[in-house]
Formats: sequence, structure tokens, C-alpha cells
Amino acid sequence: MNQIGVDVSNAVFDATRLSDERLTRRQFANTPCGYRQFSRWALHGTEAARVCLEATGIYHLQLALALHDHPAIELMVVNPCAARRFAQAHMVRAKTDTIDADGLLQYLQRMPFQAWCAPRDEVLQLQSLAHRIAQLNQEIIREASRLHAARRAGGHTRWVQQDIQAHVKQLRRRLEHIQARALEVLKADEQLAQDAAIVTSAPGFAQRSTTRLLAELAHLPADMAPTQWVAQAGLDPRPCESGTSLRGPRRISKQGNARLREILFMPALVAIQRDANVAAYYNQLLAKGKAKMQAIIAVMRKLLHALWGMLHHRSTWDGEKFFKLNPCHNA
Repeated sequence: MNQIGVDVSNAVFDATRLSDERLTRRQFANTPCGYRQFSRWALHGTEAARVCLEATGIYHLQLALALHDHPAIELMVVNPCAARRFAQAHMVRAKTDTIDADGLLQYLQRMPFQAWCAPRDEVLQLQSLAHRIAQLNQEIIREASRLHAARRAGGHTRWVQQDIQAHVKQLRRRLEHIQARALEVLKADEQLAQDAAIVTSAPGFAQRSTTRLLAELAHLPADMAPTQWVAQAGLDPRPCESGTSLRGPRRISKQGNARLREILFMPALVAIQRDANVAAYYNQLLAKGKAKMQAIIAVMRKLLHALWGMLHHRSTWDGEKFFKLNPCHNA
């Protein structure tokens, strides 16, 4: 079986192949034609091949999907942080596309192979729409800040103010259109529709936040544990200790999906206000001396645990499973 490391960029991708203890390097165009050429090259002299590539934003996705559909090629997609730390552990100082491809080949040889599972097309559609919703929301906020600055500057900016207001109206129309399309994709897929019904039963989650949350969670492997979901969101607490002198406070790692943390923040605030069980858990943390933001982050983490359990066991929200109220809370 041939083993291949692949480093992907915008226009091309570099590949290093190990076949019969012989290294061969080649560059391909990051296009469908290049994918077909690579598949033939990868299987040269053998009936099967294993490929390891690094997740590089949007540039690797089409190649990964093409290789995933190939019956004779097994694919592993590596977290960029893992690939970088692996290279650092091997004292790699230089960084070029060829060196990165060689490093990914070594990663494939030495680390356990984990086959990549391609997300369904509906999940990819939902994710792209959810990302666009976030972009439009961010742009509306920026334009609102510019409008505020223009108004404070004085009457000579009236034409600029009118232009910003017109742009904001256009952005809001586009946002409504994209949100409607995302809802159509969500309702048309039976699995996503059922997941949405479960998530919206939790306090703080409405249609928009549920759509964005599922866009980030639906593509994750089904066998992931709740602690892995927490790590995926970068909400896992990281101890800071060394010897007897260093005993720093625990902080979240933030080494994960920043969108997940952003999505969970507002639902956590709403849940604290509207659900007695969540509020009791939050107040207990405050009573133990936690700062407000620490307590909110803990609620976000526990909400993510609860959502994993709800989706895994196909059950709706039960506040008592989140945090049991004692008699004094009920009084």
C-alpha cells in the first residue's frame, strides 16, 4: 500500500509518496483534473493507498471529498495544530510546501490512522449558509458603528449616513433571505429537522442559534464523547501547574471552534435568566467565589454536555438532569 502526505494550498497541492521504501514528490493543480491525476499517481504500482492531508480552511475540502469517494484510497485529515506540533517535536525548523508534505507523510506513518468521514451534502450546505449568516450579522454591526461615528461627526456626513443606512437595509434583506434558505435546508433533511426539534427544547436556543449550532456540530463523528465536544469548542479547562511554585488559575484552552463558543454564549445568558435549574447552577458557582464570566463559561460547557446527551439519547430538555434543585431552591 502506498502512503502519501499532501500539503494543500489555493492553486496547487504538493504530495510526497512512499512506495517500496522509495520517496517520490509531485505537485498537482487544486482542480478536479488535478484530483484525477493525483488518484492515478497515488495508486501507481499498487491497488490501495493511504493519504494524509492537513485541514487548510476551504482549500482542502474538495480534494478531501474527491478522495473520500475513491474506493481504493483511504483518507485521514489532520488537525493543523496536531500537524504543527508533530513537526516541532521532530525539530523541523523550515517551512515549505514540500517539507510540510514530507511531515504529513511521517505523521501518517507514525500516528494511528483515523479515517475521515465526509459530511453529508445537506450538512455542508447548512454550514455554508450559517457562516454567511454570521458574516452578514458582523457586517451589520460594523455598519452600525460607522453610522454612529458619522452622526457624531456632524451634518456634513449626511450623504455618508444615507449610504450606510441604505447598505444596512440591503444587508438585512440578504440576511433574511439566507436565513430562510437555511431553514429550508434544515426542514428538508429528516435528521437535521429532528436534531433541531431537540435542540430548541433547551432554554436559550431559538431558530437562528439552533441553525448555527447544528451547522457546527452535525459534521462531527457520531462516536465523539461529550468531553470531545467540549474540547472541539475550546471550552476545556487547562491547568497551569509546574513543580511547587507555579499554581496558576485554570483557563479554557480556546484551542477549538471559536464559532461554537460564540454561538453558545447568548443561549447560556438567556438560560440563566429563564430556567430555574440553570440559574441555580450559575448562582452556586457565584457563591463558591467564581467570577461572573467564569460562571457563564461553566454554564456554556455544561449546556454543551447536556446537548450531547439530548442528541445522543434522542430526548428533549430536562432541567433536573442539568442541575438538580434542592428544597431551598424550590421554596
